[in-house]
Amino acid sequence: MKVVNDVLGYKNLKIYQETDMFSFSLDSILLARFYKPKSKEKIIGDFGTNNAIIPLIVSNYINKDSKIYGIDIQKEAVKIAKENVELNNLQEKIEIINQDINEYVKDKNNFFDVIYSNPPYFKVQQDSNLNKKSDFLIPARHETHLKLEQLIYSAKVALKNGGRFVMVHLIERMDEIIYLLKKNNFAVKNIQVVYSKEKQDAKKILIDAINDGNEGMKFLPPLYVHKDNGDYTEQVLEMFGD
Repeated sequence: MKVVNDVLGYKNLKIYQETDMFSFSLDSILLARFYKPKSKEKIIGDFGTNNAIIPLIVSNYINKDSKIYGIDIQKEAVKIAKENVELNNLQEKIEIINQDINEYVKDKNNFFDVIYSNPPYFKVQQDSNLNKKSDFLIPARHETHLKLEQLIYSAKVALKNGGRFVMVHLIERMDEIIYLLKKNNFAVKNIQVVYSKEKQDAKKILIDAINDGNEGMKFLPPLYVHKDNGDYTEQVLEMFGD
């Protein structure tokens, strides 16, 4: 069933979501607010855009002559993403493309200034019980179509020299992510560790890397999502809306 929701704190944004498909999570909002494109960064990509939540939010922070391209392999997700772009009258700022990212980047060498990605988090293992999950959820959560190494290589190909690659992922795969970024000659610039609550183990990381950039990695202050009572922290509330 398709429902319409407000995008947290953004009075000017609405989003369609299918209840039996992958809905956007807080991770996508944190990623969209983690890095705001600079005025000179005019061509922006979202690899694995799903319902286009990241382009919708980032569209608030780009110049009128900038463009965001959201790419996703799932036809059903792309259909919803296009409807969301039209719902918010953002056709001039956002274009949604239905294509395998591995194929899409083959003629996009040095094309993007910035690429965002909230990719599938989980590797496909022999004991991965995928047959019990929705066909719509599997590619969004498991690396059935796009492995982490393929994602980072695709970003390398498609980014200009000095372009930014920003992503959110599981903290448990941090060492693998940094290895693959360095293997593809990215310089990791900023890392922010995300905790559900204080005194709990970290869950996610936000990473900002520069294609062919200079060395110099910095850990930003940790981001705590919830207070002990379950409410959002002030840190997170400040990310909702303009």
